Amino acid sequence: MKLQGNGGRPSTPRSLGSSRHRSRGQALVEFAVVFPIFMVILTSLLYFGFLLYAKMSIINAAREGAHYGILLDPTKMSSTAFTNAVSDQVDAAASVGVNTSQVTTTVTGLQVNGDGTVSTHSCSWGMDAATPCKQSTASTFGDAVTVTVTYPFANPVPLHLELLGNVIIDLPSSINLSSTVQMIHE
Repeated sequence: MKLQGNGGRPSTPRSLGSSRHRSRGQALVEFAVVFPIFMVILTSLLYFGFLLYAKMSIINAAREGAHYGILLDPTKMSSTAFTNAVSDQVDAAASVGVNTSQVTTTVTGLQVNGDGTVSTHSCSWGMDAATPCKQSTASTFGDAVTVTVTYPFANPVPLHLELLGNVIIDLPSSINLSSTVQMIHE
């Protein structure tokens, strides 16, 4: 038996066809409401992911610099050469995750007394140091090398959305990251 008029499709009532148009409009409104929230969550995750990666890079660079500092013999180099050598090692380690032109490295020493306590004054490494870590240049063992690395983390995902009138979600444009590592010269 042959169906006539509608090409084999069952007839649909007029109200069913108009609800299809309503559901498309409803989906568009739902998308318009959910999309900004989704973007806030996505960019926040990206921001904190980049921030965590930069912080881990700074921590690793400080650790590498302090380790390199305890391996050097400060009695055979000037304090400037010692600091530059440690700073170069920090820059090499930090170059994987951050812009090394913005990395600041500070190298100091702490004098450890014979009983294992740390003296209250800092000292400098190197044969020409004004306040050397060891008074005797024959031995440099026992004192600590301290490396502090700072980095201004710039926001790679600028997020400035105005939601619900006066509520503004604004991630900081710059955060100063810092890491200090101290190792004993053995």
